Formats: sequence, C-alpha cells, structure tokens
Amino acid sequence: MKKFLLAATLLVAITSAAFAGGKKANAKLLSDLQTALKTVNESAWQTKEFYKKATFTVNGTNAYAYVDAETGNLIGFGIAISADALPEGTQENLTKKYQGWQVSNSIMFIEESGNIAYYTQVAKGKNNLALKVSPKGKLSIYARMPN
Repeated sequence: MKKFLLAATLLVAITSAAFAGGKKANAKLLSDLQTALKTVNESAWQTKEFYKKATFTVNGTNAYAYVDAETGNLIGFGIAISADALPEGTQENLTKKYQGWQVSNSIMFIEESGNIAYYTQVAKGKNNLALKVSPKGKLSIYARMPN
C-alpha cells in the first residue's frame, strides 16, 4: 500500500498546480533534508520509470527523496507522519466522512521549492482511497487505490 500512496504523491509533485497555495515548509527542515540527501549512498536509489527515489533518515525519521529520472532535478521529499500530525481539523473530518475506515500511510510531501502538501490513505472492505488533506484539514479524494 505504501508504494501506491508514494507513487500517487509523486504524481502530485510533478503536477505543480497541485501545490498552488501550499504552506511553506520550515526552512530548517528543508535544509536538513537537502543536507541529508547529499550523504545518501548511490545504492540507496531505486529507479522507476519517471523518477528515482532514495530512502534515508533525517533527524531520526524516515524520509524519501524524489528526483526526475531524466534531468536529475529534485522533485521533493516525502516524510511518513502519524495521522495525528496531519493539519488541524483532519481528524474530525476523517471521523465524520470516513467513520469505520482504517487510516494509514499519512505523509507530508515537501516540494523542492518548499511548498508542502499532506496525504493519507483510508481503507474499508474493498475500498482503498488516497486522500489529499488541505492546510485546514479538508479531505478530497486524490485517487482510488487498488487493493
């Protein structure tokens, strides 16, 4: 499931319009991610069709870097977070709209420019959705995920 959510998030990162109006990341966090990325061993990179992904640790947290496979330009960083770390109002909206659904794979995506977006995944029975979370906690279906 994590692969699907991360792939969905990467697609959003490539589509810059999806980040319009996103909050700016903490400058220190972005700097820490960029510094940690410089130390990533070449063997940590996985090549996909349109991007390369590296997994590394920064400040004790797992992070992922995405670069354009063709140009080598940084697309952004993904950081796994707990559902409690999603923007204020998200938990209430999840309870109202997705009562009885299992919440998993919440992430914060930081674009190379510093804009951030949040995503989480919910599942119930055969239904599995990737949700985009607005800065105010509003939920929208980003993608229907295969089981």
